[in-house]
Amino acid sequence: MKVIFEEYSGIIITAVAIIALIAVVALLLATDGPVHTAFVGLIDTLFKQTKVS
Repeated sequence: MKVIFEEYSGIIITAVAIIALIAVVALLLATDGPVHTAFVGLIDTLFKQTKVS
């Protein structure tokens, strides 16, 4: 087990970091996520101010 971590520790850390980054981005862009909610609010405000239906 020690040999595996000595040989592949960089790859393991990189893979975990990439998976965590993908999870965070997916969470933010989810249907009810904060980024999605803010974007929908921004578009709604833009259409209301320009009076486009």
